[in-house]
Amino acid sequence: MSSLLVKAWLRDWRRRPLQRLLTLVGVVIAVAVVLAVDLANQSAQRAFDRSMDEVAGTATHQILGPARGFDETHYRDLRLAGWRDTAPIVEGPARLPDGRTIYVLGVDPLAEGPFRGAASDIGDAPVQRLVTEPGTILPPSGWWLGSGMAHEDRLALETAAGRFEVTLLEREAERDEPAAESDDEGGSLWVTDIATAQTLLGRPGRLDRVDVRLDDADIGAFAERLPNGLELVPVAARDQASRELAQAFRINLTAMSLLALLIAAFLIYNTQTFAVLRRREVLASLRLVGAGRRALFGVVMLEALLVGVIGTLLGVLVGIGLAQVLVGQVAQTVTDHFFVVAVTEVTPRPLALLVVIALGVGLSLLAALAPAWEAARAASPGSLGRGRLERRARRGLRGLAVAAVVLLAAGGVMLLLGAGGLVGSFVALFLLITGFVLLLPLVLAGVLRGLARLGRGQTLPRIGVRSLERSLSRSAPATSALTLALAAAISVSVMVGSFRDSVEQWLGQALTSDVYVVPVAPAAARSGARLPADWGETLARIAEAESVSTGSSQDTPSDVGMIDLYVVEPHPVWLEYLPLLEAEATGEALDRRLRETDAVLVTEPFAAHHDVGVGDRLEIRVDEGRRVFEVAGVYRDYGSPQGTVLMLGDRFYAGTPGAEEVGSFGLRLPEGADADAVIERLETWLAEREMAAMVTRPGDIEQESMAIFDRTFAITHLLRVITLLVAFIAILGALMALQMERAREFATLRSLGLLPGGVRGLVVFQGAVLGAFAALAAIPLGLGMGWLLIEVINREAFGWGMDLRWPGREIAETVALGVGAALLAALIPAWRMARMRLVPALREVP
Repeated sequence: MSSLLVKAWLRDWRRRPLQRLLTLVGVVIAVAVVLAVDLANQSAQRAFDRSMDEVAGTATHQILGPARGFDETHYRDLRLAGWRDTAPIVEGPARLPDGRTIYVLGVDPLAEGPFRGAASDIGDAPVQRLVTEPGTILPPSGWWLGSGMAHEDRLALETAAGRFEVTLLEREAERDEPAAESDDEGGSLWVTDIATAQTLLGRPGRLDRVDVRLDDADIGAFAERLPNGLELVPVAARDQASRELAQAFRINLTAMSLLALLIAAFLIYNTQTFAVLRRREVLASLRLVGAGRRALFGVVMLEALLVGVIGTLLGVLVGIGLAQVLVGQVAQTVTDHFFVVAVTEVTPRPLALLVVIALGVGLSLLAALAPAWEAARAASPGSLGRGRLERRARRGLRGLAVAAVVLLAAGGVMLLLGAGGLVGSFVALFLLITGFVLLLPLVLAGVLRGLARLGRGQTLPRIGVRSLERSLSRSAPATSALTLALAAAISVSVMVGSFRDSVEQWLGQALTSDVYVVPVAPAAARSGARLPADWGETLARIAEAESVSTGSSQDTPSDVGMIDLYVVEPHPVWLEYLPLLEAEATGEALDRRLRETDAVLVTEPFAAHHDVGVGDRLEIRVDEGRRVFEVAGVYRDYGSPQGTVLMLGDRFYAGTPGAEEVGSFGLRLPEGADADAVIERLETWLAEREMAAMVTRPGDIEQESMAIFDRTFAITHLLRVITLLVAFIAILGALMALQMERAREFATLRSLGLLPGGVRGLVVFQGAVLGAFAALAAIPLGLGMGWLLIEVINREAFGWGMDLRWPGREIAETVALGVGAALLAALIPAWRMARMRLVPALREVP
């Protein structure tokens, strides 16, 4: 390929820079979104993995006991018996003065060396002070940068047990290195001595667990030494569910970002097709002077390569900046639902950058294949004429329809068979989307012909419609891009709106008390905060309550792994408010079954993740040891994506003195009681207690729950806006190309007496037609995508079911948005067409 050929072909970039700029912007935004989501996901994943690994360390097993912990003398007995590879742990969340949540890990520094990365280099810290001075704590390396704190400064921490002043210690190695070199990932883990952690978290003399390193041959002998009430559990069983669900969350975000890249492919195809068509005379001349078909094919692909490379590299730079915005949101969602992580910056990994660059450049080249093939077939000016190109495009509609049917069938079969799990569901969704989009050109052609027949009495509208129909190769891809973006917006509205309504309805059913007394604890997953159980009678007397309920959530071993067990002492007739999906009995019969026999209820996500239903049996560890419980019902619950097992306290504490601590109290007041006066009396009494607790109303809990919900989906809404922006650029570029291509027609109309205002109106009318078609076509596609997200992908990822809500207002807004975007995109070409010079346009070869 000669340099003169390349220069001749690329000279058009200087003549029409806006067209190339629009294409570049589309590629930049699409690549930036994909990279930003990937980097944010990776950074949050690394923080999540590091936090989990730091907590578990290199232990193979963990000794677990009741939710309130177990006596620390059991650990001493193990050490005296010769089991040296053991390390005691007290752990829980705390809150910094700036509101950030951290994770306190209480360890025995002398036993920690073989176990944990966070403490493996604890030799660089002043171990003697950590052990001998109460209230000393070791923040993570990355926290110091920007904290404004120094070695031995005092800092206030708030936990479920109250507010405490701690002394900050810094590793000597950190004091010798610049703060900027510290690793910020996983910066939520704060290490302290066991005794200090017991004070901070309100667990004097008790341990949460003991980490153990065992060979396979020693597991049996070790387990036999454990006293009743303690159990040896493999480390992998504890956090596997959280890892899988966090992965499902990231897959959902990645799939959403890929939509933007798919829309950008439409934009590249449209731009390259127009570029080839506009330079058809140059192509034919180059063929006549000896340029081969391969050379012409290569020069078009080279142009696409330049667009792809420049757009992708700029997209990488923008994506890194956008990732800084998204990473905090992703990390907050992981903290809300799975585990406390702290990550404030992203570190681009070479592999991730290479994948995104290959994706952006590769898709650019793929989208340019068809235009490059058209260029290679050029033999004369007429061979690439608009008419011939459009005739080929119309002949290809049936082929597209056949491909669409094949893709739709393939996607449908994958969904019916349930092949591939969550990733397979997304592949099926993309097959269905692609099949639908491939049908759009055929449908658009039919609609435009129908509109032309309806508008026989209206000359200008008919001319506008016929012009669009004769330029189907340009109007169809742009309309498809806008349709896809609007459908994505509708599907997100359907999913988020249905989810929000279902959560609000569930909260209204679940919050059955008038007043709640809860620990003052950081709002994060696995807070583990408790209150004394003997407060119940006093609280009931102060509030003059009709009844008191209690609830406690804890991780406990079972035959299906670690599960979230919710132990309750409910109000009377509590089952009337529980949204049961299926049960072996109802009302009083089910209540007696749960109170008098070993039976439990499970949530919908739990049933989905563990494939259990009514009548199945679960072996669950309770206060006195393991027992087998039968599943008596499945109910709807959105409190935990991992799923929950609900058990009445009578069964959990059967054969034991009963609960010493509970997670919360719910007070049901007599009808007409003054809730404000009751809350004031309760707060006065709680202020005199050492244990920090607070009084809250159901409305406050609902508000906080919905705030977590909104944080979870904030990033989804942002991706939807960015996708719409890419589609807007696509429709703008298509309309500009379409109008420049039809310059001779508009010049002819001007010569026949059409005023500039008429030209502007005609161009805007064409934009409105394309926008209206895209918006109307997006409705069935968006509703179908929304249904699939709810009924297939959401159930596959999280196990949640929800009532489908048809968002009439959002659909109307989407239609208005589609038409508005097309009208706005039509303004620039309308202005240019109205001001064009007639003579050069009339001389253009058709």
